[in-house]
Amino acid sequence: MKREWLIQFRKSKQMTQEQVASAAFIDRGYYSQIENGKRNPGLNVAINIANVLHFDQLLFFQDYQNHNSYEDISQSFKHLDKGEILYLYDGLEIFLENLVIFLLKGVEQGSYCIVITDNETIDLLQKRMDTILNDRALMKKVLLISKEDIEKSNTKTIIEKYRNLKYYFCNGNVRIWLTEKPNCNNDWIDRLNHYLDTRDNKFTFSNILFVRSYNASTIPAGSYIKMMRCYPYLMTDFEIVHSPFYYPSNKSFVFPSFFIQEDM
Repeated sequence: MKREWLIQFRKSKQMTQEQVASAAFIDRGYYSQIENGKRNPGLNVAINIANVLHFDQLLFFQDYQNHNSYEDISQSFKHLDKGEILYLYDGLEIFLENLVIFLLKGVEQGSYCIVITDNETIDLLQKRMDTILNDRALMKKVLLISKEDIEKSNTKTIIEKYRNLKYYFCNGNVRIWLTEKPNCNNDWIDRLNHYLDTRDNKFTFSNILFVRSYNASTIPAGSYIKMMRCYPYLMTDFEIVHSPFYYPSNKSFVFPSFFIQEDM
């Protein structure tokens, strides 16, 4: 099975297979076989490749242990129907695959699915979903919201979008996937919160499965540990596990401020 995540790392560095192989002191043919999943690197080779492309060499060994990783993620999303998940991803391709699995398992179980992310991810997601999910009735259960559009909107438009979301929260199970960037401008969130603070807006949270995703390379270790204390579940590109640092008394996802990110 191709190591798509490795290919994405190489492309993100704008390097050829020949360049990576040379910098890692191995033959190009050997490296090509590693990318294509036909050979597994030894420890020293794994370290050299990881140093060249700037990722954790343990990803290679997660590969071995999680050769059914998509199945593991799929099973987790099949059985989880509520709760809060912190997802720190390394590979963009695997990130997108996991997002698709999140949506497919949701609509299969009759859940409404809300994705709040950037325009580029929305375009990629729509193309992927169009080839997989042909049932238009099921697609109506998926709502894609552009973060860029919201951030450019005035207060009235933001409030109107929020009102439209009420239908989803009041009619069955809901899945929310939020893609975040540390230290981004959240003025639109403040405007929405001011509106919410002056209204009686009450919801039941027992029907919500919430995933908050970050690019792992953008999160400092101290912030990651702090966030781990606030989320009962942690997700990597390969699995979903219980957080060893979680305390139920800690505050994480509490609507109406589910858009708000930690101060990092």
